[in-house]
Amino acid sequence: MSAAIDVKRQEVAGLIRDAQVILEKHKDALPGEAKTQLAAMKNVIAQKRAEIDAAEQEETLRSEFKASDDWLNKPQRKISHGINGDDDDRKALERSGWEFKGGKAYAPTSSGKTFEMFGEDVLFGDIPTDNPEQAQFYKTTRAAMSVEYKAAYVKFWQSLARSGGEFSMAMQKLSPSEQKALSEGTDTAGGFLVPPDVQAELLMRTAQQAVMRRLARVQTTNRDMLRWPMMKANASNGSIYSSGFVGTWSTETPAFTETDPSFQMFDIPIKKIRVATKVSNDLIADSAFNLLASLATDGAQNMALVEDNGLIAGIGAANEPMGLLNGGFTTFDVEGTTANTISNTTSSSGSAAKIIAGTYLIPDQYVAGSSMLLSRTIEGKVAALVDGNNRPFWAINAGSGFASPPRSIEGLPIYNSSFMPSDGTDANKVMFVGNVAQAYIIGQRAQITSTVLRERFADTDQTGIILFERIGGATWNVDAGRIGIV
Repeated sequence: MSAAIDVKRQEVAGLIRDAQVILEKHKDALPGEAKTQLAAMKNVIAQKRAEIDAAEQEETLRSEFKASDDWLNKPQRKISHGINGDDDDRKALERSGWEFKGGKAYAPTSSGKTFEMFGEDVLFGDIPTDNPEQAQFYKTTRAAMSVEYKAAYVKFWQSLARSGGEFSMAMQKLSPSEQKALSEGTDTAGGFLVPPDVQAELLMRTAQQAVMRRLARVQTTNRDMLRWPMMKANASNGSIYSSGFVGTWSTETPAFTETDPSFQMFDIPIKKIRVATKVSNDLIADSAFNLLASLATDGAQNMALVEDNGLIAGIGAANEPMGLLNGGFTTFDVEGTTANTISNTTSSSGSAAKIIAGTYLIPDQYVAGSSMLLSRTIEGKVAALVDGNNRPFWAINAGSGFASPPRSIEGLPIYNSSFMPSDGTDANKVMFVGNVAQAYIIGQRAQITSTVLRERFADTDQTGIILFERIGGATWNVDAGRIGIV
């Protein structure tokens, strides 16, 4: 019983005692003054009783709801409210297909494979107290893991479509608990996080579409700057030794000679990619339309194209990474018999001999895993190169040019990207040969945000959906590849 109810009960008891004194004093007949006094006391007692009854009913109601909440939140009945950093959360995620290994969290995807998303610390570690931005990343990521968040996310978009793009009206159609769940997944830019399982689908399909993701090393990060350790190359034999940390043959008890491995930090700034799509409001409002699946297909295809463009040809401007072609690799000439082109004749090997020579510039330790990256147009010109008997130098056209496993030149698998330059312009960088995984690192901050264009497409009854992805990239080892120029 609360203290407030106890006080009211004592007040009622005091009034009853006072009334009994008056009645005992006037056993034979009550004078008018006594009647008035008793009537007033009766009204006060009635009022106090009503207040006590109401307070007791409220206490009972609260107690019943607490008991139900306690029952519901027992381990066998607990509804997921996001990630709280305990073993129950880990086991629940593992049951749904997530994997945890090497300090990383891998989400299941429709491809049957898992996709690296976060470090385990993001889901299960202590919330940082010395870095507000990182703390917010941890909190929003965990909040977006809940089933309530995903349901509220889809309902919000459907409500937005039904309300004609009115943000406040769409939010009002959500229950208070749904609004709370959605607000917990709001990032610093004000957009709503795409649910992590859908992020995994987006990133996985982006990897399928994009060449660089398939070839380069991808490293997840929780910050806006990926700091990666590296050693400076060996001063005299950079193509043989991995660093300056090189030993020598010695006697049984050699004199100590200090070798400086020249450790340094390699920074990759994380940039932001913005892709947008338009969806009919009727489709979004239709409960049969799978909004999340649409984001994971159309959004992924768009991001793949934007990613590859920046990671291949980016110039390191404020809003884009330094791409593979501008990373400082040694170049070699592939200009043929016609100026600034891939070409040759039966009497002159032209580009063919230069391409062969270029592939053998790859240092021994990087040959395994090396490939050739070029546009399909340039591949066609390489395929047209002939020997002195007018026969193709390389049988790369087997299977009508779409053979699988990958077509190859000098044993190097061929990968195409439309963002690799074509020939016809002096010094164009038309091909990369080497081990991209050893040469280039992609920094991925696995947190994709969605925002809405509320008014831009109102006249066509469509809603614009913008996805923001955070990614960066930079050359890590210039010795692992070479670039062919015309």
